[in-house]
Amino acid sequence: MVEIPDRAILGQFSRAVREMLADDDLIRAAPQEFSITPDLAMKMIPLFRQWRVSAEWTSREDMLKKISWRDDDGKLQSMAIRPDIIVHTPHTEVNILVVEAKRVGKKDYAGDIKKLTLMTVDHSVDTDYHYGYRVGVHLIIDLPNRRVAGNDVYRNGQVDGDLTDWLWRLLH
Repeated sequence: MVEIPDRAILGQFSRAVREMLADDDLIRAAPQEFSITPDLAMKMIPLFRQWRVSAEWTSREDMLKKISWRDDDGKLQSMAIRPDIIVHTPHTEVNILVVEAKRVGKKDYAGDIKKLTLMTVDHSVDTDYHYGYRVGVHLIIDLPNRRVAGNDVYRNGQVDGDLTDWLWRLLH
């Protein structure tokens, strides 16, 4: 795992989010989520020069990107995924940050939460679909009001309250 403090990762991420929320053209256009996240990814690129910032990344080497888990009966389940934004080094196990973002008003977060939980765990039930992201962020964006309406920071497969509170303070 890359030795970069979690707060350094989240600090850089918060700079990009604040820059996005200050973008008059983006606010006037009021695009949907699938247009907002690539814009945020572009703003993140200069802040994460050591890594690749990718929006809507769908593959890992020659395999479709998936997550796996065991259901209540112990049966292995899997689902294809397309994270909104990832910060990583392609073709390695160096995975720094995964972001799932929604516009305020959307209420179906279950898929985002499952992705962030499973993409940030230390050990996965299926090693072919292990990612081990250092941190994950669930971001709720209120674009018309230029603010973040909510955020959760995932570390080791669960919400980290301290990092969530710290990121919230940076974003407000």
